[in-house]
Amino acid sequence: MKRIVISAVILAVMFVGCFYSVKVTCDFSDNLINRIHEVEDSYKNSDFERAKTCAQTLKDEWESFADRSILINDLGHAIEIASSIAEIQSFAEDEDDEIYASCDRAETQIDMFKDMQIPTIWKIL
Repeated sequence: MKRIVISAVILAVMFVGCFYSVKVTCDFSDNLINRIHEVEDSYKNSDFERAKTCAQTLKDEWESFADRSILINDLGHAIEIASSIAEIQSFAEDEDDEIYASCDRAETQIDMFKDMQIPTIWKIL
């Protein structure tokens, strides 16, 4: 009987941990997307210094997340996100209008990253 109880407790802890991880990842992804919008808005308003600062903050937050993440399911996808974020920072520093395309690309990649973390029956099977 003790084995069944212990197994149920372990299963419950894993279940809670899984959904907590999903929540943290979704919240973090939303935060990154908001940062991208800040960069775009600052650039649109010709506030290039703020755009540079927001782009640096975006890069720092992504690097911090990637460094402390235990598991990232798709390392190639994480590298693409890092590359897009680095482009955003570079275009912000150069005051290049290509920043809009990089922001859209990064936002799409982060949305895909977020969607990959949400458990569904199809992903489990």
